[in-house]
Amino acid sequence: MPHIQSLLRSMCVPLWRILARTRLGTARRNSLSDQMFRMISVLALISFLGRENSLTGYVFDVSVAHAESIVDSDPALAEVEFGNEIRFLIRARSVRSDDPLTSVLLLYRVDDSAVQNTGVPSFQPGAVVSAVYRWRVSGVLLPGAEVRYQFQIETRSGVKITTPEQSVTYNDTRFDWREVKSGKVTAHWHSTDANTGQAVLDEATRTLGRLEQEFGLVPDRPISLYAYVRAPDYASAVATSGRSLEYAVGAGMARVYVLYSDPNTTEALMALRREIARTVFDQKTTNPFSPPPRWLSVGFSRYVAGEDVPAENQKVLTDFAQNNKLLALKTLAGNLPTTDRERALALEESLSAFKYLAGAYPPEKIRAMFEAFKEGNTVDDALKKGLGNTLDQFETKWKNSLRLGLPQKPNTVNPTPRAGGAPPSGNVAPRAGSASSSVASSSAGPESLAFVDQVFGQSVDFWQTLFGEQTRYVLLGALIFIVAAVGAVVIGSVAGAIRRARDEG
Repeated sequence: MPHIQSLLRSMCVPLWRILARTRLGTARRNSLSDQMFRMISVLALISFLGRENSLTGYVFDVSVAHAESIVDSDPALAEVEFGNEIRFLIRARSVRSDDPLTSVLLLYRVDDSAVQNTGVPSFQPGAVVSAVYRWRVSGVLLPGAEVRYQFQIETRSGVKITTPEQSVTYNDTRFDWREVKSGKVTAHWHSTDANTGQAVLDEATRTLGRLEQEFGLVPDRPISLYAYVRAPDYASAVATSGRSLEYAVGAGMARVYVLYSDPNTTEALMALRREIARTVFDQKTTNPFSPPPRWLSVGFSRYVAGEDVPAENQKVLTDFAQNNKLLALKTLAGNLPTTDRERALALEESLSAFKYLAGAYPPEKIRAMFEAFKEGNTVDDALKKGLGNTLDQFETKWKNSLRLGLPQKPNTVNPTPRAGGAPPSGNVAPRAGSASSSVASSSAGPESLAFVDQVFGQSVDFWQTLFGEQTRYVLLGALIFIVAAVGAVVIGSVAGAIRRARDEG
């Protein structure tokens, strides 16, 4: 078979060169050369039909070479060192001494991500290789994350094999975990107090009960809760670069972590309800194309958690609506503003907008909207299919209700006081602008960098993993540099054109 391929290529190359010398377009040359290659291939195969033994011999040789050029002598392994790294190992050999192994590549995915990452292990090329890839996961993975991995191995001659996909779970091995389960929720905790696990499980179960009773929503998949009782342990487990820690955080669409310890259990349970609601929201709306608007996710999760807009903040929203000072919902589709005042306003707007939505539309329409997002519809299309209104139409109705001062039904399910206790130690702080922040009392802060989020969109989250709190200033600097560079090129081009025009004149 290799001889056949060489013969066909040797016949096609001269023909392609002839075509290249013509004035045909590139696309036509490629099309003609492909057709010529197919025609010659058919003729070559026909000419071999009378030589069945030779053809069979070629096919047999190729199948044996592909099956035996590389042999994985041992299954791939993954070793977890919590808080530090995951080591991926494999040992492989080539049965042909003249065809050593020259390339080993690790392919891996995390949780439900469709993105396949690659890593280049350390190894020495040869007939037998032992490859190791060390992935530093501190500040990257959260406990319970599942990593699916496989190796791609290649010989010098170009023969490749890919090992079967395997998985490893990144568990917090510092503690002996206990668990209690109810329905689709499993609570894990490591303290000796049995009430810890039961308390977080009961709160999660009540939250799911409200979701089903009020909206007809049930989780699509099981949810795991991880309860920590010491702030340093919690911070070291869930802290990631660029993220401010809260009493509860979620990861993916199936895991929630909570810091449940006295005297801040009230704030912890509020944050837990919020993350349970966000997890179900993500399960119902996540699609491969684009995320649903952030204001809808935030408003829904805060509403289900039992939060309400305080009376003084409701007055501010009414005043802002009457004077056209509210932030447009379109600007809250991605990341929320970063300054204290605008972030607090965005949070209250999100809650107010969803409270209006929940009171003005029946549950079946809200579910239909979620299903439309799940199908990958745009914001306008999803709202139109579910609510019967575009985003602009819905926003106009909501703002008109604020301008007229129409009363909204109090959010009395699972009420929790909004005045929180002191932040726990271990660099854990409550959500900015939620329990302890208000529109009326927030300071204006530095000049807003919200437009940076509008320019760079969802990519801000990625860059935060590299630059942390300084991300928006770094992106702003990059944007200024790009604008300056483009401006310099334009000015230089115009100046050059003017100079040439003068010279020619």
